[in-house]
Amino acid sequence: MRTYLDCYPCFLRQALAALRLITDQEAEQKRVLDLVMQTLPTLPLEYSPPRIARTVYSIIARETGVENPYREIKIASNRQALAVLPELTRIIERKPNRLRAAASLAISGNLIDFGVQHEGFKVSEGLNGQFPDHFDFDDFSTFEQQLPETKKLLYIGDNAGEIVADKIFISQMKVAYPQLEVGFAVRGAPIINDVTIVDAKQVGMTEVARVINSGSRAPALLEDEMSPEMADWFLHATMIIAKGQGNYESLSQSELPIFFLLQCKCPVVADDLKTPVGSTIFKYHHGCQAE
Repeated sequence: MRTYLDCYPCFLRQALAALRLITDQEAEQKRVLDLVMQTLPTLPLEYSPPRIARTVYSIIARETGVENPYREIKIASNRQALAVLPELTRIIERKPNRLRAAASLAISGNLIDFGVQHEGFKVSEGLNGQFPDHFDFDDFSTFEQQLPETKKLLYIGDNAGEIVADKIFISQMKVAYPQLEVGFAVRGAPIINDVTIVDAKQVGMTEVARVINSGSRAPALLEDEMSPEMADWFLHATMIIAKGQGNYESLSQSELPIFFLLQCKCPVVADDLKTPVGSTIFKYHHGCQAE
């Protein structure tokens, strides 16, 4: 998905939110924002929003010396989500279709996004057991049909906190289909509240999946910047699941088939998906060659 002019205010808002975590000096915030604003016009609209966001956050890290301003927020998000893990697991196990309920939980968890919702977010509001048992964009039946034949599944993660819901979803898939080999892809470096190896280990993701460093330093997977291990999984996985708006923005034109799971949180993505803001999305992308 390309970048639109509507994305520019969001880039600046995100940059300011990160800077306010780093410093309370308005002059310093303005100095770095000015550099961001000088750089944005040099980046082509053909770039995906995550590719541009990577440049924005690299400017912030370079100028402030702080590479992980969301570190404490991510740790707290993971802890809050882990605290409700037993309750959420019990809720899932009481559902008639545990796999569908776990998928719904994973999508509900996608609300934990400080890139979009910079004012903050309580994990309990997104992972409170009241997640809907339906999807506004519903290709779940296609997923169910393909899963029994899936041997190697690549799950591309999104944000800290919500990865606890991802862990539950992966666990349910492996209970139903023990043959599954699952790889869980994380970012190659800290950016916003996106999941890294540290976050994945904090929630015990290694109990259900092989954690893979994607090599991507953007808030999404960039296909041309994958680590060798990530590229191997991406090209040879029987099934790919990509969580969150960022991964949709960067992979929606991929040649490979991908299941996109996300909450639609902004008008630009909503227009691209042709669905209202707030929609729950379980979309099967057949791959550009097939389309």
